[in-house]
Amino acid sequence: MEINVKLFAFLQDQLGPSITLDVTNPIRVDALLKQISQRAPQLTSTLANSRVAINQEFVNADTINLEADAEIAIIPPVSGG
Repeated sequence: MEINVKLFAFLQDQLGPSITLDVTNPIRVDALLKQISQRAPQLTSTLANSRVAINQEFVNADTINLEADAEIAIIPPVSGG
Protein backbone atom coordinates (compact mmCIF):
# COMPACT_ATOMS: atom_id res chain seq x y z
CA MET A 1 0.00 0.00 0.00
CA GLU A 2 1.30 3.45 -0.85
CA ILE A 3 0.74 6.27 1.62
CA ASN A 4 1.54 9.95 1.47
CA VAL A 5 2.88 11.59 4.62
CA LYS A 6 2.83 15.38 5.06
CA LEU A 7 5.86 16.87 6.80
CA PHE A 8 6.20 20.14 8.68
CA ALA A 9 8.87 22.50 10.04
CA PHE A 10 12.39 20.97 10.24
CA LEU A 11 11.27 17.71 8.64
CA GLN A 12 9.88 19.62 5.66
CA ASP A 13 13.17 21.52 5.36
CA GLN A 14 15.06 18.21 5.20
CA LEU A 15 12.76 16.02 3.07
CA GLY A 16 10.29 18.34 1.34
CA PRO A 17 6.58 18.92 1.97
CA SER A 18 5.65 15.25 1.79
CA ILE A 19 7.06 11.76 1.40
CA THR A 20 5.44 8.73 -0.23
CA LEU A 21 6.08 5.33 1.33
CA ASP A 22 5.28 1.81 0.21
CA VAL A 23 4.15 0.01 3.38
CA THR A 24 2.52 -3.23 4.40
CA ASN A 25 -1.04 -3.08 5.61
CA PRO A 26 -1.63 -2.83 8.52
CA ILE A 27 1.30 -0.78 9.78
CA ARG A 28 1.78 0.84 13.16
CA VAL A 29 2.77 4.48 13.47
CA ASP A 30 6.09 3.57 15.12
CA ALA A 31 6.94 1.29 12.17
CA LEU A 32 6.11 4.12 9.78
CA LEU A 33 8.50 6.43 11.64
CA LYS A 34 11.18 3.75 11.57
CA GLN A 35 10.80 3.41 7.80
CA ILE A 36 11.31 7.16 7.38
CA SER A 37 14.34 6.98 9.72
CA GLN A 38 15.87 4.33 7.47
CA ARG A 39 15.61 6.72 4.52
CA ALA A 40 16.98 9.65 6.51
CA PRO A 41 19.02 8.38 9.51
CA GLN A 42 19.96 11.94 10.50
CA LEU A 43 16.29 12.52 11.42
CA THR A 44 15.90 9.54 13.78
CA SER A 45 16.00 11.67 16.94
CA THR A 46 13.63 14.28 15.55
CA LEU A 47 11.16 11.63 14.39
CA ALA A 48 11.26 9.94 17.81
CA ASN A 49 10.13 13.21 19.39
CA SER A 50 7.56 14.15 16.75
CA ARG A 51 3.78 13.91 16.93
CA VAL A 52 1.81 12.04 14.31
CA ALA A 53 -1.71 12.98 13.27
CA ILE A 54 -4.06 10.82 11.23
CA ASN A 55 -7.01 12.65 9.69
CA GLN A 56 -6.21 15.68 11.86
CA GLU A 57 -6.18 13.79 15.18
CA PHE A 58 -3.00 13.08 17.13
CA VAL A 59 -2.37 9.36 17.64
CA ASN A 60 -0.05 7.16 19.71
CA ALA A 61 2.89 5.19 18.33
CA ASP A 62 1.01 1.89 18.60
CA THR A 63 -1.92 3.09 16.45
CA ILE A 64 -2.57 0.83 13.46
CA ASN A 65 -5.33 2.57 11.49
CA LEU A 66 -3.26 3.80 8.56
CA GLU A 67 -5.18 3.60 5.30
CA ALA A 68 -4.06 4.64 1.83
CA ASP A 69 -6.46 7.59 1.73
CA ALA A 70 -5.76 8.75 5.30
CA GLU A 71 -4.23 12.18 5.82
CA ILE A 72 -1.03 11.50 7.75
CA ALA A 73 1.07 14.34 9.14
CA ILE A 74 4.28 14.35 11.15
CA ILE A 75 4.90 17.43 13.26
CA PRO A 76 8.32 17.74 14.90
CA PRO A 77 8.94 19.62 18.15
CA VAL A 78 9.02 23.37 17.65
CA SER A 79 10.25 26.22 19.78
CA GLY A 80 10.57 29.92 19.53
CA GLY A 81 8.66 32.97 20.40
